[in-house]
Amino acid sequence: MTDNICWIIPPGIFIRTFHSLLTVGIFTALCVTDTDLNHAYQKGQWLYLSAYLLLLILTSIFYFISCLLDPGYLPKQQYQVRKRTISLSSSSESSDEDEDEASRGEDARMLRKSKRSPTAVKLRKCPICKIEQPVRTKHCEDCQRCVRKYDHHCPWLENCVGERNHRYFWIFLLLQSALILWTVRITWGGFTSQTTFTDWLHSNAIFTLVLLILLVAAMVVISLLCCHSFMLFNNQTTWEFMSRHRITYLKNLDESYNPFHEGYLKNCVKFFFYCPYQKWEVMVEKYCTPSGGIV
Repeated sequence: MTDNICWIIPPGIFIRTFHSLLTVGIFTALCVTDTDLNHAYQKGQWLYLSAYLLLLILTSIFYFISCLLDPGYLPKQQYQVRKRTISLSSSSESSDEDEDEASRGEDARMLRKSKRSPTAVKLRKCPICKIEQPVRTKHCEDCQRCVRKYDHHCPWLENCVGERNHRYFWIFLLLQSALILWTVRITWGGFTSQTTFTDWLHSNAIFTLVLLILLVAAMVVISLLCCHSFMLFNNQTTWEFMSRHRITYLKNLDESYNPFHEGYLKNCVKFFFYCPYQKWEVMVEKYCTPSGGIV
């Protein structure tokens, strides 16, 4: 039965609808029960209500932006593998293994800084999309597309997190964390004491269920916020952090070295405010010698 439902309803629509219904359901449950939200409405405390509603609406907006925005898909027509001045070193005749087994047959090509000295940067050809991938690009098996500055495929968004939507995903995590913590406070205030456990459970059944959902969500969302804040400050992606030893442009560098790190402030400014796609190849090339070492 579940398989039939998933076959009829696209996963993206199912997940986003479930997220929306869960959010609205919890909000409604807290509005109609004896909580601070209900008291604020009855007493006309519109500032309190407006602040909570604004946070809820903003969280939903950034959730759907993260879901629906192109994460940085590589246009197949624009990046078809083209003839260019490329030299293949003898050591690069066999392709380097990447995170996916499908990448084993990819063509690793050496770029040149000049006609005399090839750098250690390698552009890979995606064996599925048949296009040349810029640095930090990875093919997503779920989306079946190559994504710029690929971070991960998020099942809760049913979308990739990449160069174009990563900032909105981080803002969503921040707002969602604040909303969850505030809602935990409201839920906790709704619990009432009873003489017996049966009476207590009967009186607080809704609050108990809501609190359990919120605590699980809090652990996941706040953990993700901390992880992505670390990535933001260091100009890293989850894929690069987890699979550094398999990535062609990172595996030969020193373990503690990040060629994309430009200082914490500059990393943050570029993350939030820099809109054009960045040429990450240039940042890797300027730190590499012809032999693949760091200058």
